[in-house]
Amino acid sequence: MVGLGLLVAVAGLVLVVTLSTGAAPSDARRTADLAAELRCPDCQGLSVADSPTTSAREIRRQIGELVAGGASDDEVRAHFVARYGEWIRLAPSGATPWLIPFGVLLTGLLALGAWLLRRPGGPPTTAPPTDAQRRAVRDEAEALDA
Repeated sequence: MVGLGLLVAVAGLVLVVTLSTGAAPSDARRTADLAAELRCPDCQGLSVADSPTTSAREIRRQIGELVAGGASDDEVRAHFVARYGEWIRLAPSGATPWLIPFGVLLTGLLALGAWLLRRPGGPPTTAPPTDAQRRAVRDEAEALDA
């Protein structure tokens, strides 16, 4: 249930952010946002926006030129994907890769719930020891003490 609630909350947040209206971002803001989405070819663990390398500076310059030339965000992304491959993007392009962890979590929670429901109610019951068994245990304990 918690996983489902979390999934609904994230979906609501994505919906609010997607539907929010505002002024069109400036070219500098668009350039910075696009640079944050692309991987630096040299450092690979950093975005182009965060990397101090020469190649990152060159990519930021190219992004600025494309944005100033009227290219849309999707066109800028497509330009760099065509040049470097899908690898250049820091985040997956589709929604499916983002949903996989939630699907795995939900499957695990359902499996845990099914296992808990099928489990027996308590520890296995055994018959109480007979007088002969008690005598045998007592005799063994006395033999160990001797």
